[in-house]
Amino acid sequence: MDISIVGTGYVGLPAGTGLASKGHDVTCIDIDQEKVDKINSGECPIYEEDLPELLEKMVSEDKLRATTNTEEAIRDSDITFLAVGTPMKDDGDINLDYIKQATKDAAHGIKNKDSYHVFVVKSTVVPTTTEEEIIPILEEVSGKKVGKDFGVCMNPEFLREGTALNDFLEPDRIVIGELDEKSGETLEKVYEGFEAPIMRTSLKAAELIKYASNSLLATKISFINEIGNMCKELGIDVYEVADGIGMDSRIERSFLDSGAGFGGSCFPKDVRALINFMEKNNVDPKITESTIEVNEKQKTRLVDLLEEHYPSLENKTVAILGLAFKPGTDDIRQSPAIDIISELKQKGADVKAYDPEAIQNMKERHPDIEYTESYQKAIENSNAALIVTDWAEFNQISRKDLKSMDEALIIEGRKIRHKLDDGITKGINWP
Repeated sequence: MDISIVGTGYVGLPAGTGLASKGHDVTCIDIDQEKVDKINSGECPIYEEDLPELLEKMVSEDKLRATTNTEEAIRDSDITFLAVGTPMKDDGDINLDYIKQATKDAAHGIKNKDSYHVFVVKSTVVPTTTEEEIIPILEEVSGKKVGKDFGVCMNPEFLREGTALNDFLEPDRIVIGELDEKSGETLEKVYEGFEAPIMRTSLKAAELIKYASNSLLATKISFINEIGNMCKELGIDVYEVADGIGMDSRIERSFLDSGAGFGGSCFPKDVRALINFMEKNNVDPKITESTIEVNEKQKTRLVDLLEEHYPSLENKTVAILGLAFKPGTDDIRQSPAIDIISELKQKGADVKAYDPEAIQNMKERHPDIEYTESYQKAIENSNAALIVTDWAEFNQISRKDLKSMDEALIIEGRKIRHKLDDGITKGINWP
């Protein structure tokens, strides 16, 4: 099938590359000419595990290309995925400006097209958005009738950054919110060959499934962080507690790793958007509000623990190990590291930082700190090191590395599996 995808970010590019690997002919659309040129040369403009290699292969086999010409790409395809960002506004609501503009541009592509076309909203949008915002734009700009001349579906993504390509190729489930049966059947054909259950539902239900899923996962994280803070006071290893909880099949172990809180492009934004949406619909979002409140406090918990050792951080050198919000990606959106660095700077500390992938992105947020080429250089001559992202290489921290520090103090915001003598490391949520 000929497929066009609007947006080449952390959703659109893994999805497009994955679909190309399944035999579809994919055209990725972006307004950024530099990104388009990179993709067409086989270069991946973002970091995602295994994505660069597969992208290069798909481009070399002429299964994937990129363009800035939205109208042409949609005219020459059978189905279009809208995968542009829906960032958060200051009031917690989602910003629909980008997807509205992308929808207008896409509608021009079917204006003079005779054949049936299906538009698929893959961007995360609150319930009713597809029906009340997207469809009216498509009809007005194209001059065509939805359900007759073109179809519409809502197909939420459940990708984890860092493993987005694998998550797309091996999903837990595929949710198809459909305007009508023909729209749903057309989209279901795209997923032939995927070994996952397919759920066909309404547009609004599909939109809410995405928000409810992310909010529940975020709530698990905030819950275990509260339990972890109590465990620290009691001298209990929270990971033992989490293991015991996770043995219950009704709960399951994932997302019960206590640490510095959640970040990224999805959880903070989606939970806040759901709170906003619930309030507009006269529902009191007590649990979801608490999820955000706990997480905001947890982000700088590392600094609180550091101050237990150094009551004054003035002129202390602190190494930040890990800047991305999670390993496997260069994305720093809502990363706890942003707030931690800000807090340390405010308290007069000198900050050094290292991350294997996210340094360039963090330089845009914090250009005035020292960035190093390795974690060894970061901790050298430092008074303390804070592990914020659990990159695998941090497991290699050795006693030799610690001897290079002014004081061998490591506070772990993420559980690291290295083997050092007790008393050297101080976990955020375990003794």
